Amino acid sequence: MALLRALLLMLVVSLIPVTAGAQRVNISYAPAPPAPMSFGRKLGLGVAGALTGFLAHETGHIFANLMLGNNPHFEGTMVLGFVPFVVVSPGISCKGERCVDRSGDPFSAGRRGTFFIVTAGFHVQHVLDEVLLGTQPALRTRVAPFQKGMLLFNLFLSCLYAGGAFTGLEDPHGDLVNAATLSGFEEAWLASLLLMPVALDTYRFFVPSSRWAPWASRGAKAALFGLTFSF
Repeated sequence: MALLRALLLMLVVSLIPVTAGAQRVNISYAPAPPAPMSFGRKLGLGVAGALTGFLAHETGHIFANLMLGNNPHFEGTMVLGFVPFVVVSPGISCKGERCVDRSGDPFSAGRRGTFFIVTAGFHVQHVLDEVLLGTQPALRTRVAPFQKGMLLFNLFLSCLYAGGAFTGLEDPHGDLVNAATLSGFEEAWLASLLLMPVALDTYRFFVPSSRWAPWASRGAKAALFGLTFSF
């Protein structure tokens, strides 16, 4: 009898998982929310983004120089007439249609090529801004201090150049001064054209749902680039 009771007990125990399996409950766990980013980390990433924007601007000048066969040099300048700074200088001088480099050799790309070199930094800024706002329209609502720092620097730098042009404080070797001299366009007019993408991209940042602003901004950026072929 003891053996029979033991066998019956084993049978009952073996049937329990089958019964429980019909009433199985699935439990899922939501991942823990990410820890909030500290202010110091946000500030550091924002500064890194701004520095990257600056390096990209100057790299644009370097690339344009090398692409057109000119060797650029670093040169000191004064931002707004009193802030010392270092920029990439092509060292090209033009008289009429004839341009020569720093060593006195002819620069075959002429005034148009030199204009492209001195405005290349703005074109790089514009490409970066399109990447940032085009791929992340809702950038304002995201925790993205690096990207926001880069965008803010690009917009600020354009405003700084435009402000220097309007007030006459831009260094004689500045990008807009040289662009105006080479093209024959008024420096204030070039500054106004440079400010158009600033206003439009700022609007895009705060109103990401806008459909017209991205195209208006791209058109203004294309217009500045197209000036290279207009004289």
